[in-house]
Amino acid sequence: MNSFRLRLALLVGLLTAALLLGAGFAAWTVTSRFNVERLDRELHHLAKTNLDRINDGSHWARLDAALAFVSGSDRPPTYALWVKNYDRVEFRSRHWPDGLAPDSLAVPSTYEGGVTFERPPPPPGRGGLSPRNPRLPIRETAFSTVSAGDSTWRVAVTGNPYTTLVLATNLDELDADLRHLRGRYLAALPLILLVVGAGAWWLASRALRPVTSLTRAAEGITAQGLDQRIAAPAHDREVQRLVTVFNAMLDRLETSFHQARRFSADASHELKTPLALLQAELEQALHTAPAGAPQQQVYSSLLDEIHHLKAILEKLLLLSLADSGRLALDRAPTDLSALLANIVEDSSALAPHLQFDAVVPPHVTVSADAILLEQALQNLATNALKYNHPDGRVRLTLTTTATHALVTIANTGAGISADDRPRIFERFFRGDPARRRDRAHGVGLGLSLSREILRAHDGELSLAEPAKDAAAAIAWTEFVANLPLAAPHPPGR
Repeated sequence: MNSFRLRLALLVGLLTAALLLGAGFAAWTVTSRFNVERLDRELHHLAKTNLDRINDGSHWARLDAALAFVSGSDRPPTYALWVKNYDRVEFRSRHWPDGLAPDSLAVPSTYEGGVTFERPPPPPGRGGLSPRNPRLPIRETAFSTVSAGDSTWRVAVTGNPYTTLVLATNLDELDADLRHLRGRYLAALPLILLVVGAGAWWLASRALRPVTSLTRAAEGITAQGLDQRIAAPAHDREVQRLVTVFNAMLDRLETSFHQARRFSADASHELKTPLALLQAELEQALHTAPAGAPQQQVYSSLLDEIHHLKAILEKLLLLSLADSGRLALDRAPTDLSALLANIVEDSSALAPHLQFDAVVPPHVTVSADAILLEQALQNLATNALKYNHPDGRVRLTLTTTATHALVTIANTGAGISADDRPRIFERFFRGDPARRRDRAHGVGLGLSLSREILRAHDGELSLAEPAKDAAAAIAWTEFVANLPLAAPHPPGR
């Protein structure tokens, strides 16, 4: 998951989900508590009011009938009533829930307002009813939630010094409403998260728009266009600083690049003359030295080194021209087949101990600078000769597609290690088998120069994946040069 926008959208979605779930749980808890407290107030008010209005023994039966009427006839009763006077149960609702034992409920011992009252004996002539005058104090109400049968009940226990009143209300309907509310909330949550995620994606896209513009502008800056700079946005202060730092980095990079390019070009030009003079002097000394004298061997060795230095300087000059986009090509229709045939012939003469396999169809034409293209391909062939087994093989094939010619030059040998493959086209880089001068005389510029020449021809040079001849157990190192074919001439011209 490498997309910053996706990570931001997911992060915002997860954070929103956590907040919504937390808020929903809190709201559900508060709502549940609020409804229970509302029921407690109703039970308390109902109990207190009826304790003050006891007239005769049928009072509680009338209250039970009234509560049943309030509950409605189309559903089970919502309220249940249980009354005890002294030690005798005076009334019990017919639908009192099974499993709810009123005697097991704790009866408050304190009275409202902190009043104390010592319980007197039963009043005479009233059938055990509580006297109304003087007005009796009311006990504190104790609330509890009890499960009885398949239902949950909210129970209020109160009374006066003579009477214990237990009033219960069914919580099933309230619980069903809360579950319905919770289900609706959870069902809407995915839609809310989807909208939040889309909004986060949109906001992230808007926030990253300056960065996208900066990236697009940076991608357009090449080695030939280091003088380009990115315009800073007028309103985004943070992005302004980023653009400023980036442009300052480009200034330093452009300065360093031009200095390095000028050094390569100037050094190549400045060293050409003294090397030419040195070569002329050595050739003259070699010509005048006595035949078979030790001086001849010394002068010949020095001349070889001079030629090697001149080749390096020529490559550096070509690379500096390629870096600056000033590598001039004298392009013309070039017979690539004939050019490759000459390379195969020269290579066979230089390494007669190697086996050459060449498949070159005739008359494959490209638009190229023949001299530079031959130099690039000759570099590949020379490497195939240098880094090979004493009795190894070289394979050169030319194939074509509808628009391109593919030149494959492969050789047996030690191969290129996996660590060296990413750096094989770097300048002055030589892999371990190539660093010993007794194996190959070079400085690691040939492949880099060949690739720059092919790119100047709108082509490409690449290192193919390691191949192995399963039958002979031979490892191959394979380079592929890709060149566009020359446009066909119109008929009659």
